[in-house]
Amino acid sequence: MIKRKILTLSILLISTILIIGQNQKPEYKNNFEFYEDGTIITEPGVKKRLFTWGKTTTFTAKTTESKGNKGSNGYAVSSENQGVNCVKYFTLENGETYIWKIAVKVEGDVKSSKGKYALKVLSGKGDMSYKYIEQIIDEPEFGKWIEYKNEFTVIEGYEKLNVQVSRWASGTKLCVDDFAVIIKN
Repeated sequence: MIKRKILTLSILLISTILIIGQNQKPEYKNNFEFYEDGTIITEPGVKKRLFTWGKTTTFTAKTTESKGNKGSNGYAVSSENQGVNCVKYFTLENGETYIWKIAVKVEGDVKSSKGKYALKVLSGKGDMSYKYIEQIIDEPEFGKWIEYKNEFTVIEGYEKLNVQVSRWASGTKLCVDDFAVIIKN
């Protein structure tokens, strides 16, 4: 009888630990290492798909030795059209604090304001919208990975949100790597 109680308590304890551990896993984490070179990451059916706005915008996996963030072998690169957005949609838990990490690099021959981009976390539309984060990078250093880490706490009524990197002008490529949205412990 005592062994059965100990076994039951042990199973309950292990189950609780596993459930708590699963809740602390990342909501999204992508280092782009597992894609085949040239995979269009914005296509339906692609594992860990990213989204874009506009029919001409794509993000493609680039596999090249040591050219990703921190010398990794994979990252995602945008098309060169005007108005590029790299977007991931989430429904997150009200009251929870999340950390958004991403590495960004701008490539191209036109080193001007054409490389300007923004990091945003938004929810809702129009008058019913809420900006969690809006960070404008006016003069990025071309060809260099820059890492960002932002925190935000989800508020009631704005649990459905999009996390995005946006570049406006044409003629440059927006590269992203180490994209993660995780619950802050």
